[in-house]
Amino acid sequence: MIDSTKKVLFFCGFLALTPAGFAQSESQRATSVKSFVPEYISLVRDVSKYYLYANGGFHADWYIGYNNSWIIKLPPINTEKYEKAFIGAKIGRAKTMSYPMAWDKNIIPGKIYMAIGQTPSFTTDNTYFLAASNDLPREPLPGDYLEGIDSAQWFWAEVPLTAISGEKPNYLAIWSSSMYFVSASSSPIIAAALSDDNQQNVWLNRSIKGSPPFGNDTLETPISGVKPAMAIKLVPENQYRVIIKGFKAEVLPNEFIVSFTAIGEDVDKAWLELSYDKFEWQRITRYMFRPPYWRTFKKGEISEDMFYLRAAATDTLGNTGYSKEIIIPAENTDTQFNDEEIPE
Repeated sequence: MIDSTKKVLFFCGFLALTPAGFAQSESQRATSVKSFVPEYISLVRDVSKYYLYANGGFHADWYIGYNNSWIIKLPPINTEKYEKAFIGAKIGRAKTMSYPMAWDKNIIPGKIYMAIGQTPSFTTDNTYFLAASNDLPREPLPGDYLEGIDSAQWFWAEVPLTAISGEKPNYLAIWSSSMYFVSASSSPIIAAALSDDNQQNVWLNRSIKGSPPFGNDTLETPISGVKPAMAIKLVPENQYRVIIKGFKAEVLPNEFIVSFTAIGEDVDKAWLELSYDKFEWQRITRYMFRPPYWRTFKKGEISEDMFYLRAAATDTLGNTGYSKEIIIPAENTDTQFNDEEIPE
């Protein structure tokens, strides 16, 4: 009989080898990395310059809103060398329900979308979900603590390569469908960079109502001197893998603690997924953007029934790796497994 107060440990690991099965030489590695780097196309060549507004401090009213869409114009782009394409934006400062007060720390719900097209008129056919507000870094509270505060992060949505033109300009738009996002005090903020580019390639549309800018007059207000952090990411064919190791859940009487390690080239983010049948999986955590990867769940926070749990992570090339699933027993039944006795 196992003592009911004793913690229970579930553990599993997942390991993958390089394509050749062994570590590459330094010369092979250098050639491989050079060939497999993603290409970023934005209005500012150095994407590290997108540090304005979304990290904190003065926000300049650069919010992503139900009534506020940012539009940029990128040049024609040759995609012949690439296998995947993504559109994305650098976003931060999601607000709590009672911001700037601390009595309700729940995040204001909302979804952010992006669209791509060869004209500045967008429809649902070229619109892609980008991020939910609950996954964004939080806006700090002036007089209280808050979980999830971080600098702004890049979020990406995969699009068909055919959505990007090599002959015509490529327009990107970003907005929100949430009716709550109508001012900087309630909405996430998009990052920006200073630029002396004299071309007119940034506009703000204040006429939308939760839908993509559409029609002949979408380019309402020209913006100069500052560029929003919106970009296209192109990924070549590659053989990289993301590996999850050391995945374990320590089950205690009133909670269980999950931890794991993600190994790969430029790991972008990690998360946990739940399933009741090992066929349909749902993400149950916010994205974790840097190690160590840990998460604590209170008893009953997810489910009182038996379920499967696994860890996942993705790299900047869009490769995703998963751990082997482990079982969290119904009502945290006292059972003990090691890495060779994971139940199927």
